[in-house]
Amino acid sequence: MLSSITLPSLSLAQLPRFDSQPLKQPSPEKPSSTVSPSNTVQTQPSQLPKQPSPEKPSSTVSPSNTVQTQPSQPPKQLIVNDSTAPLPGTRQLPIGIIQPVNGLVNIKLANNTAATISYEIIGDTTQRQLSGKSEVILRKLKVPVNITFYRDKGGFLLIKPQFIVENSLLLLNMTETNNFNLDKSSLLIEETGSVFLN
Repeated sequence: MLSSITLPSLSLAQLPRFDSQPLKQPSPEKPSSTVSPSNTVQTQPSQLPKQPSPEKPSSTVSPSNTVQTQPSQPPKQLIVNDSTAPLPGTRQLPIGIIQPVNGLVNIKLANNTAATISYEIIGDTTQRQLSGKSEVILRKLKVPVNITFYRDKGGFLLIKPQFIVENSLLLLNMTETNNFNLDKSSLLIEETGSVFLN
């Protein structure tokens, strides 16, 4: 027979427990684990270097380059085209002025040569002939008016104008000349009454 064994009486608190594991203590070496992610994100941009802004490429342009890109004034044109008004002093001066009456003038051609003179009122008449030692009056010509004339035999003509104010008449005395520089072949009367011989 087994002899009875007497165990000392122990309280529940004195008995060791094997069914529970010891609690893990927070590591004092990792205090940064308690930092929220928002705080971490906010501190990261301060560690990155600043990048140059792509929206301001002109900030690297030197002042000297900026001056060179400024538009300069175009040079003055020296060539005068057909649409440009003539320079002062180059326009021919009129030989006189006749006062048109209601925009009309009268012209008398006096042929003092022995040759026939052909004349034409541009845009008004066809070519006509004025025989030697004769004259004709062209009445009520509307200004501006342009008349051309020449000697049939090819000689030069010297024109001596005479203005007759009371009749609003321009008299052209035509005589022969051997001087080419004195030769005239056309008459122009502008709307203002200015008279030109060429």
